[in-house]
Amino acid sequence: MTVTGTVTQVPGGIPGAEAGIHLRLLATSDLHAHLLPYNYYADRRDDGVGLAGLAALVEQARAECPNTLLFDNGDTLQGAPLGDAALSDLMPSGAPHPMIAAMNGLGYDAASLGNHDFDYGLEALEAALAGARYPVVLANVRRAGDGGPLVAPHVILDRAVIGADGAVHRLRIGVTGATPPQVMQWGRTRLAGRLEVDPILPAVAREVALLRAAGADVVVVLAHTGLGTDTAAPGDENVGRCLAALPGVDAVIAGHTHRAFPGGGEGLVAGRPLVQPGFFGSHLGQIDLELRAGAQGWVVRRADARLRTGDEAGVEDRRALRRRLRRLPDFRAQMARGHRLTRSFSARPIGATAVPLETYFSLLAPCAATQLIAEAQRVAVAPLLAGRDDLAALPLLSCTTPFKAGGRGGPDAYTDIPAGPLRLRHAADLYPYANGLALVRATGAQLREWLERSASAFLQVVPGGDGSGQPQPMLDHGFASYNFDIFDGLTYEIDLSRPARTNAEGDEVRDGPGRIRNLRLDGGGPVRDEAEFLVVTNTYRAAGGGHFPVAAACAPVCTLPDPVRDLLVAHVAARPGPLAPRPRPSWSFTPLGGTAVVYETGPGALAHGDRAAALGLAPDGIGAAGFARYLLRL
Repeated sequence: MTVTGTVTQVPGGIPGAEAGIHLRLLATSDLHAHLLPYNYYADRRDDGVGLAGLAALVEQARAECPNTLLFDNGDTLQGAPLGDAALSDLMPSGAPHPMIAAMNGLGYDAASLGNHDFDYGLEALEAALAGARYPVVLANVRRAGDGGPLVAPHVILDRAVIGADGAVHRLRIGVTGATPPQVMQWGRTRLAGRLEVDPILPAVAREVALLRAAGADVVVVLAHTGLGTDTAAPGDENVGRCLAALPGVDAVIAGHTHRAFPGGGEGLVAGRPLVQPGFFGSHLGQIDLELRAGAQGWVVRRADARLRTGDEAGVEDRRALRRRLRRLPDFRAQMARGHRLTRSFSARPIGATAVPLETYFSLLAPCAATQLIAEAQRVAVAPLLAGRDDLAALPLLSCTTPFKAGGRGGPDAYTDIPAGPLRLRHAADLYPYANGLALVRATGAQLREWLERSASAFLQVVPGGDGSGQPQPMLDHGFASYNFDIFDGLTYEIDLSRPARTNAEGDEVRDGPGRIRNLRLDGGGPVRDEAEFLVVTNTYRAAGGGHFPVAAACAPVCTLPDPVRDLLVAHVAARPGPLAPRPRPSWSFTPLGGTAVVYETGPGALAHGDRAAALGLAPDGIGAAGFARYLLRL
C-alpha cells in the first residue's frame, strides 16, 4: 500500500547539516480516548491529559521542520468515557469515532493498534477504523481461517521532501506495526476463533525485509510494546529494545507500559532512535533523522530522539501554541463534538451512594469503592451457580482491584466520588476497563501465589529502622495499582520485613518464604494448599493479564461477556435507595515492633481526615512528587 503526499513549507534541517534531508517523526501513544484536557470522571478541566494539549506542539514541531510525519502507536480508542460514549446510543449514525475524526483533523500519517483497541470487540474496532483517513498497519495480527491481514501489515509513504540544498527529493518511508501477542489471552472471549496473533519480533522482521525490498528509504516501527531487555523469548510482551536491534530498522516508537523514554538521557537503543511517549497525551515523541544520499539511496547518518511537553514552553511560546491550535479548525470542531457527546453520556444517572467512594487508602485497607465492585460481581455470578451441585460446596471469593490508586498514574490518579447521586461517569471511574466477568476454580496454594504477586506493591521494610533515622517508604510507585488484587472472603497478613518474590512488573526475582501469612477464610479456618475455591474475577486477570500466570493456571468454570462496568451499573440501579457498602476485613500488615513507615497517596486524601485517623495515619505534608505523606507505625 502506498500513500502519496507533498511538503510545501520552507526549508529547514538539523543544525550543522551541510547537505541531505532532515526528516522528523512525531509520535503519540496510549492516548486511551483522552482527546481533551478534561477529567470526565470528576467533570472538570484537567490540563495534564489529552491529545488537544499536544496538537499545538505538533504544529510547532512541523513549523520547525518542513519534512515531518505524525504517527500514533495504539491504545487510542478505549480507556476514558469518550471511548464508551462513542459506542452509545448518543453517537450519530455513521459519524466517525471522535478520536479518529480528531486525528484526521490533525493530519496523522499512519497509526498502529494496541491491545486495548480490541477491548470493545472486532466489529467496533473495524467500524472505528473505517473512518480513518490515514493508513493503519499491523504486522502480527491475522484473521483466523484464511490468514488474511486484519489491516495492512505495512505501508510505504511516498513523500516529496525538501533537502538542505533547497531541492525537492522523493522519499519513501516504510511503516509497520505490532501489538502484544497476549491480546489473544486478555481478549479471548471476544477474539477467540476470529484472530490469530504472531510473536512480535519475527513478524516485524518479515515486514521490514519486505519494505526494504520494495524500496523503502527509511523504515519506522510502530510497536505497541514496552522497552523490555536486550534479549527476548518468543512471544514476549515487551520487546522494544530488541526491535531497535533488528536489521533494516531506522526508528522505533514504543508504548504499552505507559513509560516515558528517553527520560533525559540519550534516546538511542542499539544505535537506533527510540521514543516511548508516555500516556494520555502526557508527551509528544520526536525523532530527528539526518539522511544522506548513498550508493543504494538515502541512508540515516545521524539520529536524535527526545520527548516534548507543553511544560517546556514559556508564556510567549504558549500563546504561540494556542494561535497554532486555532489554525486547525477541523481538529477543533471534532474536539467540541466529542466533548459534548461525552459529557451528555457521562451525566446519565444510575443511583446514589450514602458514603464516599474513594481509593486513597485502598492499598492500606479495604475500602467502600472496591467493596461495591466485589458485591456487584457476587450478584452477577449467582445465576451462573444456580443448579451447579458440583460447585455449591466451594467457598466463593470475589477478586477486585483499585484501578486508580496512584502508582505510575501519579498523585492525581485516584477515585474520589462524594456521597450523593451516582452517574455513568462514576461507574467508569470505579471500573475504567471493558473486561468481562470470569469464574475460576483455584486451590489454596494458587491463592497464596496470587496474593504474593499483589504484595509486590510494597517495598521491603527493615524492622526497627534502616539506619537513616527517617521513616521508611512503604509503596513501590512503579507498581500499577490495578495489579493489587483484593479477595473479598479471605483474611491474611502481609509481612513487609520479607522481600517481595516478584518485582513491580511481575517478574519472579527470588525464591524462599513469601510475604503472605495467616491466610484464612473470613470467619473460618486456615486455607489449606489442597483446598478448592471459586474465584470471580475479570477476564483480563483470568487470562493471566498483569503478569499473573497463576490466575491463568486456575481451572476455568465460565465467563460472562458483559463488561463488569455494565454489571456494576445494573447492581447500583437495582438498589431501592442509596448504597452504603461496608468494607469487610481482608489484609493487614504483620506487626514490626512499631517501625515507622510513610504511606503516600493523592493530596485529595486530606479531605478524608476521619478515615486516615481511623487507620492510624498521621499527616506529614506533601512530598516532592506531589503525593500526600502519612506516617504509620507497623
